[in-house]
Amino acid sequence: MLKLMRLEAQRINLRVYFFTALILGGILLLFAYFTANAARVTGETEFMNYRNILQFTCVISLLLFSILAAVMYNNVVIKEYSGKRLSLLFSYPSDRKKIFMAKIIMVFSLIFGLMLLCTVIPAAIFLITESFVPTIEDTITAGLLLSTFGSILAAVLFANTIGIFAMGIGFIKKSVTAALIAAFVLFGIYGNITIITGNSPFMALLAAGISIFAVIIILVMLADKIKRMEAD
Repeated sequence: MLKLMRLEAQRINLRVYFFTALILGGILLLFAYFTANAARVTGETEFMNYRNILQFTCVISLLLFSILAAVMYNNVVIKEYSGKRLSLLFSYPSDRKKIFMAKIIMVFSLIFGLMLLCTVIPAAIFLITESFVPTIEDTITAGLLLSTFGSILAAVLFANTIGIFAMGIGFIKKSVTAALIAAFVLFGIYGNITIITGNSPFMALLAAGISIFAVIIILVMLADKIKRMEAD
């Protein structure tokens, strides 16, 4: 499996995704500062605390990386199992299910790592600078750090969930457009879940766990479908 993952990683242009993730991380950092300064200038009480600022930043991270996840899952999977690439894939000596799962695990790992780093690092930079030159009157506590990390971790799992759900829809419909539309709709659902469970990282992670269970079911169904395609 690891060998297949390395081969898949070498075959696609990962630099594009790394560069895109870095840009998204920069956007998140600027967004956190913008929200804090806007709250100070306008006196918006809802964002006069770090918890809400970081929670909102986490939701924006979910939006940006959900789109990236949907695009990557579709480029690596949907496009691969259509047209000329389909016959080429079915000519490989490796088991078709293993190739499919190698693609999924590779993308999942990449999105997980990139989103985690590109959300945690901007949040850390924001809090470190705020501890020296605060924009708003609030206190940085251990509880805030724990809550923020829990929300980020849940958002990372949500983003992968959205990407895989969207990929499944795109795979069935044989349409990348359908997958991207599904990603936006799913973001609306998971974005609300992120906001609702913002003060309870445990509930957010529980929702992520349930979603991952549903994802496993979808992947098993898609793997079986691919196996039947091979038989045909």
